Amino acid sequence: MKKRFFTLIELMVVITIIVILIGLLLPVILTVKDQAKKTQARSQMSSIITAMRTYESTYGILPIPDSWTDGSGAFPSKYADLMALLTDVPGPSTESNYTSGNSRNIRFLDVPTNYTTLGFLDPWGSRYLIYVDSGYAGSVVVNSGSGNETLYGTVFIYSTAGTTTPSKYVYSWK
Repeated sequence: MKKRFFTLIELMVVITIIVILIGLLLPVILTVKDQAKKTQARSQMSSIITAMRTYESTYGILPIPDSWTDGSGAFPSKYADLMALLTDVPGPSTESNYTSGNSRNIRFLDVPTNYTTLGFLDPWGSRYLIYVDSGYAGSVVVNSGSGNETLYGTVFIYSTAGTTTPSKYVYSWK
């Protein structure tokens, strides 16, 4: 009785089939991974909004003084201070007096992994863009990448989701 071995052509066919299957599965895996990051970002945004509203309930005012905003409701230079105020833990670029607005030292927001070295970042490694109606005017004009939008409420957050395409951004209000 002869022993039968795989021929080179049979091995090439099997390898080709495996490569085709990997090629079909890879886009699906990448899409699922991207959706997981978007879900994580929405969850973090929700947590930040809840923390800010809980702070407001506790102290009677939003944790964003008018002096922190740039006139539009955004406060890019004080982002680290806000996160330190809500977490009650100093971040990497926090001013020394960040706790002056949280005299009870309450942790309104959980501290993520690597917070003290990286800060509070979205899943793509960027800061969230937060807009707050700190003057209680009833609306905020948000520049969400695709133009200005007037939103009615007090706190709005979005993430650029690691892209420059506004249609792929992750929004707390959409």
